Amino acid sequence: MSLLRPCLHHTLLFIFFSFFVLLSVQGQTVLPASFGIMSATQTTRDTVTLIGNLLRTGGQNPTVTLYWGEFDRGTDPTPSVAWEHNFTVSTNQSAGSFSHTISLSENEFNLNKIIYFRASATNTGGTVVSRKLGAYVPSGPVRMENLKGRWSFDGENTKDVSGKTRHGVAKKLFNPSVVSNLALWLDAADSSTITHNANSVSQWSDKSGNSNHATQSNSDSQPTYSSNKLTFDGTDDFLSFSNLGISDPITLFMVLKPHTLNTDDRILSINGNSFLGCLRFGSSTSLELYNGSWLSINSTTALSPNQNTLISLTIDSSHNAAATLNGVSQNTLSSSQFLSNGVSTNLGGKLFIGANGYGNTYDGEFSEVILTSTALPTTERQKIEGYLAHKWGLQDSLPTSHAHAMGAPIASSGTPDYVADTPFGSGKAIDLINGHVEIPTGEAEDRF
Repeated sequence: MSLLRPCLHHTLLFIFFSFFVLLSVQGQTVLPASFGIMSATQTTRDTVTLIGNLLRTGGQNPTVTLYWGEFDRGTDPTPSVAWEHNFTVSTNQSAGSFSHTISLSENEFNLNKIIYFRASATNTGGTVVSRKLGAYVPSGPVRMENLKGRWSFDGENTKDVSGKTRHGVAKKLFNPSVVSNLALWLDAADSSTITHNANSVSQWSDKSGNSNHATQSNSDSQPTYSSNKLTFDGTDDFLSFSNLGISDPITLFMVLKPHTLNTDDRILSINGNSFLGCLRFGSSTSLELYNGSWLSINSTTALSPNQNTLISLTIDSSHNAAATLNGVSQNTLSSSQFLSNGVSTNLGGKLFIGANGYGNTYDGEFSEVILTSTALPTTERQKIEGYLAHKWGLQDSLPTSHAHAMGAPIASSGTPDYVADTPFGSGKAIDLINGHVEIPTGEAEDRF
């Protein structure tokens, strides 16, 4: 009997093995599926893609569902507290990666909360939940506990999307095009207004809409264009205008950089004794106007070579003249001093930039020229001064009392442009070239 027991044991093992093999041949055994690592990536500003990896199907492609929310609900297929959100990725998921993209705002995450997520797989072998926990963590400034607001601009507005309702106000920057009675506007920062051949300028086009273009047909006398400026060589370079068709009152603005301050170098002039006559350097630091006699335009601010300077000159209807340099008030010239007989003729004479037409030229640069056919009041004059100062890096030269010393002037209406958001390839961004955003949070934030 002792010899028969091992044989009987082996016989039973053989029968069991044969039965198992028979079952495996007749029908495949299905096991629970299994997952790999869970990950997430922010595909746009407002969307996150949740990514999973099905390592093994268990012999039968399972139904795969993603679950996500503000809290992790663990690996129990039926947690005591349900996940906030779920989505069935596939009812026949093969091995490999799978994903689903969610909207942060639609899922009420307010773009500042961590998102936890897992996946479940169900086949006839059972239901399993991924042991690996996925987590999407917003960028640092957004997830800070002391978040005060978030402004995305996607809706082409400055509303706060954090839920704190600290909505901003977008304001458009001032532009000279809105100035009434704009007669001339030459802007070297706008390359489309410069006609040149190998940087030798034949025309500086007027942006005022009046076609008062400054031209020079003689190639030997053409100024040179480069880096947002026209450079005059001090020998024979100048530009001239046809009939501007205006008379006083006027306000003139110029941004220029003299290379030298040679006495009698002519910056701007008109043939005849109307209007300005000539604007010249009177000495190493002074600027003078001529109309029968030379009158000093600056009294409190000295000129310096190789420095950008903003000059404004206003002549009112009574022929009184007043000037500023970099926004600082200079001499006020009475009509008896400046134009005893007034300006009885319009600017039909030959107007020059960089010369007087008789051999006196200017050695330096011009960046912008603006002329109005009215004497602007102080507020409007300072708007243009502020615009030019902040545009050409002269804001620190404005006096602290100037209306726009702390910031570029704002337009009375309109909003900045919104452009495509290039970092994410979707959504919108605000174009700060022509505006800014004011956000009244009511507190003193030290981070933005």
